Amino acid sequence: MKAISPGFAVALVLFAALPLAADDRVDALSEDHRAWLTEEVIYIISPDEREVFLNLQTKEEQDLFMEAFWDRRDPNPATLENEFAKEHYRRLEHAMRVLGREAPRAGWKTDRGKHYIILGEPAEVQRYYGNNEVVEMELWLYNGEWEYGLPARFNLLFFRENNIGEYQLYHPHADGPEALINDGFNLRTNQNQALDLLETVSVDVAKASLTVDLSEPTASMFQGRNTRDPTMLQVRPSMSVDRNFADIQEFPLKKVDTDYLQGYLDYGNRVTADYSFNFVDSRSIFSVLVGPGNTPFVHYSIELEPQNLSLEANDDETEFYTTLQVGLELRNMEGQLLAMTDNEPFVRLTKSQFDVAGAFPFAYRDSFPVLPGDYQVSVVLRNRATKEYTVAESVVSIPQPSDALGVTDLILAAGFDDVAAVAAGEHKTFQLAGVELDPVAQPVYALDSVAYVATQVLNGTVDQKMRFSVLADGEVVASEEAPVRVASDGLVIGEVPLLSIPAGNYAVRGELIAPDGEVLVTREAELQISPRTTIDRAGAVYRHSFRADWPGLLDVTLGDQLMARGELNEAETRYRRAMTDAGEQLPMARWKLASTVLFQRRADEALELLTPLETAHPDQVEVVEGLGFAHYINNAYDVALPYLDKAKSLRPPDTSLLNAIGDCYEQLKQPVKARETFELSLQLNPEQKGVKARLAGLSDG
Repeated sequence: MKAISPGFAVALVLFAALPLAADDRVDALSEDHRAWLTEEVIYIISPDEREVFLNLQTKEEQDLFMEAFWDRRDPNPATLENEFAKEHYRRLEHAMRVLGREAPRAGWKTDRGKHYIILGEPAEVQRYYGNNEVVEMELWLYNGEWEYGLPARFNLLFFRENNIGEYQLYHPHADGPEALINDGFNLRTNQNQALDLLETVSVDVAKASLTVDLSEPTASMFQGRNTRDPTMLQVRPSMSVDRNFADIQEFPLKKVDTDYLQGYLDYGNRVTADYSFNFVDSRSIFSVLVGPGNTPFVHYSIELEPQNLSLEANDDETEFYTTLQVGLELRNMEGQLLAMTDNEPFVRLTKSQFDVAGAFPFAYRDSFPVLPGDYQVSVVLRNRATKEYTVAESVVSIPQPSDALGVTDLILAAGFDDVAAVAAGEHKTFQLAGVELDPVAQPVYALDSVAYVATQVLNGTVDQKMRFSVLADGEVVASEEAPVRVASDGLVIGEVPLLSIPAGNYAVRGELIAPDGEVLVTREAELQISPRTTIDRAGAVYRHSFRADWPGLLDVTLGDQLMARGELNEAETRYRRAMTDAGEQLPMARWKLASTVLFQRRADEALELLTPLETAHPDQVEVVEGLGFAHYINNAYDVALPYLDKAKSLRPPDTSLLNAIGDCYEQLKQPVKARETFELSLQLNPEQKGVKARLAGLSDG
């Protein structure tokens, strides 16, 4: 880091003291919001927070921001009261009522008011009321918080220049000791004499005239002063003064994590307004394993620190619970949405489980099937109890299925458990056969611990082995071999001791070894050894799994991805197989199959598929809309129109639905309603030349 020159530091302090430039966005705020921003939190809001607040468009967003602003500063979220906010408004009230009493402006605007709001009550206050030697002064002594950039002990000196006006903050360089002396102007050619006079009044004041940081040595500032020669100006204020003042201004900003702002900017549009400013950090891992039906599944784990998971409790606090909302989006590398999933697991913990969750990270784990390809995966996890949310993202590559030998990416784990083997066709997250992995969301291990490394060997044989090694700059520092277990879906787990390996960054390599020692396949991942002796692992885990054993569900899910990719024939094959396998257990397979045949304008086949569903699913939009389009394709406009109108009421319509309704009205000689509907369609997409032409040709009667 480059050193800051004293001159530049002075400029920083002076700039910080200037009023903010006029901003039309401030004038546009309501009176309450303007007062909050420009008076109540002016000294404790970060520039980034201020900018985000000013760019908000609605009162609701501004109110939610203010709520999140205080929540981020709450030292104890478990209590009903926000102690930080309470203390801040106490300081603000004191500044207004006491420190502004003799000032011509509001107390929060004064130097004393500003620093009282920032720092709170001094450990000691010394008052000097003015006498023949010195002007009126107040010396505030503080015990600082060095972890936030403040000196361990420091002072602030406020004085009334020439005993006139309000108290102002004393600056050792800009003011000098002579400013503290009555008629001090006469001592400007002999600051040593001014310092001598201050020492007779108070050594503390004399020190404060030269420094802010009381933990730095000040003896050198007082040595060698030659009062007999007034031209020898040997008074030397501390060179760290400007940096100290800047640290005090920044102090309230260093005590709060403003990462939630980036979360809002990046993901705020992914959640409802009541969540938008409540982003919390998380860690995550995404891994690919081949599951039932030789289908690739993406497994993921999202870990939250204890302070980022809040639960509600029953009356006697024996059970703790919340509902999570987990939304996943799968997009291709061009950003096209290919799949969306939503589930709402209910998390319930006993008192003992809650105690564990309060001390160790919480992990949510899930999985979903994916077709071969390269994807961007994004998961939004929301906590209904606190309206907090986090986002996990990754790029995953799914290879084409093959009979060739292969190895999946390495999974670093904290350990594994032997569990009951899954039934044929069943699928469990981070589990193969009878082994359940405990993946780590960050590849960090403690000194002298064991790194568990797992992978899945595809089309391997029992005479092969996996060798797992830890490497530093390409050199092996630890290694372990494990046999390939073909009978358990090819899962291989290596236990690599990290004994006597110093802390640092390493690579872990997995090599599939033939019986003759030939390396057949290699995979690598990053690994970090921490200087700590223990690493906190997930203490409470909620594991959700895709129901691959539900007849037809796997084919429907993959069929949806094929439809999104425009591969209609392949999607039709998947849906048809799902309908055959599931029978009446999965009616969605039937209406999804109908959608593929409708795309190919096979209306009669769509009617055969959908008509049996009409009685049992009268408000299922896919059924209603599908019946409407099937009759529309067959030119049965009078039959189609009621279905299409109902579909419009069940879900916000798109242009294709509105255009079909408009055409029905036109064909049925209702031009007024046709015009209204076509105009609605143009509001959604004004660039529809065909619709504009239809409108131009419509009569009014």
